[in-house]
Amino acid sequence: MAGSLRVIARLIGSFLLTLAGAALVAQALLWLAPGDPVDLVPNGEEIRAELEKEWGLDRPFFVRYAIFLVRALHGDLGHSLTFRPGASVAGLVLPAASQSVGLLVPALFLAIAAGVLLAWTTAGRPSALRRIVQALSVPPVFLLAFLSVEALNRVAFWLIEADRISRPDWFALPDTDTLLKTVLAVVVMAVGSGALHEVQVACEDEIVRVRNAPFTDAALARGAPLWAHVLPNLVPPLTAIAASRAAFFVGGLIIVEKVLHINGAGAMLWQACRLRDYPLALGLTILAAAAVCVARLAGDLIRIAVDPRLREGDP
Repeated sequence: MAGSLRVIARLIGSFLLTLAGAALVAQALLWLAPGDPVDLVPNGEEIRAELEKEWGLDRPFFVRYAIFLVRALHGDLGHSLTFRPGASVAGLVLPAASQSVGLLVPALFLAIAAGVLLAWTTAGRPSALRRIVQALSVPPVFLLAFLSVEALNRVAFWLIEADRISRPDWFALPDTDTLLKTVLAVVVMAVGSGALHEVQVACEDEIVRVRNAPFTDAALARGAPLWAHVLPNLVPPLTAIAASRAAFFVGGLIIVEKVLHINGAGAMLWQACRLRDYPLALGLTILAAAAVCVARLAGDLIRIAVDPRLREGDP
């Protein structure tokens, strides 16, 4: 038990240090980028000194970083400077984050569920399906999103021109807000950038190992179903994959939301950086880092719970 507590304490400490490091890196990148929010204000040069003092831009870098951390610990992420001047960053970030979570969580579960089903079909045997999945999964999410939009629009336009169908409600993507656009975003993130293929290959290796294990032969001899022994053993590799892919999903979200015109946290971060809105960009960066850290922390805790070998120091 003491060993498990030490491991959990280390994981939580790593979680907090990662968040602080993410805030430091984001602050440094924004500080080193050319220009500042004052450049975007009409007649900003005439009141530059006043605005820099009001917005804290005249303070040294590490002072600004320390102030941000202290305020963030109290739940205060500041106020938007240029995106929506004066608005609370937390008030802007939370609704956008809920929109993005509605894409991220289904995409992650879809990648895992589809990968497990494909692996069950192809594990331990030659299969053309494996090569097809690899080919579909290789393109990065931005390219897959663009190609999907182009293909759907072109096919729909051809059918409309040929009087085969009436104009669909979703036509033309990505300008219309429909369920199809949401589904497309989820599928693109679940498949693209190697996500689906990685899940499939990892599950294939584990399925083959469990199928060939002596305890599986003994269980089958007693008439037990194979899946009852395979699926529990997939939990550790699947949680490891989900945790490792979390950063890729969050990063891909920015591109997917931009390509498909979805107003979530990813698209907001893009705009915040373009408008040099430091507090908003920092708030979104911390949110993204926290999401990745939570996914990895949850994955590690699940693996510790199901795999006693990871409980260092346990008797």
